[in-house]
Amino acid sequence: MKRILFILAGFGLVAPVLAEQPAAPAADPAPQEAAVPAASEASPEAAPAQSGTVARATFTKGIEDREPIDSVSTLSNDTSKVYYFTELRDMAGQTVTHRWEHDGKVMAEVPFTVNGARWRVFSSKNLDESWLGEWKVSVVDEAGGTLAVNTFTYEKAAAAPTESPATMEPPATEPESQPATMNQ
Repeated sequence: MKRILFILAGFGLVAPVLAEQPAAPAADPAPQEAAVPAASEASPEAAPAQSGTVARATFTKGIEDREPIDSVSTLSNDTSKVYYFTELRDMAGQTVTHRWEHDGKVMAEVPFTVNGARWRVFSSKNLDESWLGEWKVSVVDEAGGTLAVNTFTYEKAAAAPTESPATMEPPATEPESQPATMNQ
């Protein structure tokens, strides 16, 4: 009887009957290929499979020729702007977001549309000198998945050393100059 139902189910003749019955646990852990619709049959609500990688991601003090000029993990608050550079691979057609966070609070979200197999993007943040502490930028895909996370520390700039008047040396004096004499 099970064979007849299976054969008929293959023809779609008993699909309503099978749908009403509770699902029995499968005895054979074989792949469930028939349960997954083909790509052309997928429902419009189904999200496309995300692919691709973050090849590089770093904080930098600047960008030149679409490349970071350095890589920083600590900045002093006498620097008021920082960039986050990301190189993406095999993500054409997808949207990726740089999510900037400070003390657990989202400070900015910058979305990018990826238009090639290798795509370099960057975002920047103007920093207030009082926003000290750890900063985090997450690279987030369309589905909300985190692809990469980097952090940097924003710290108070070291105070310039000042000399107290008691330890200052008097300015160097030049020897007294003699009036010039002219020979006639």
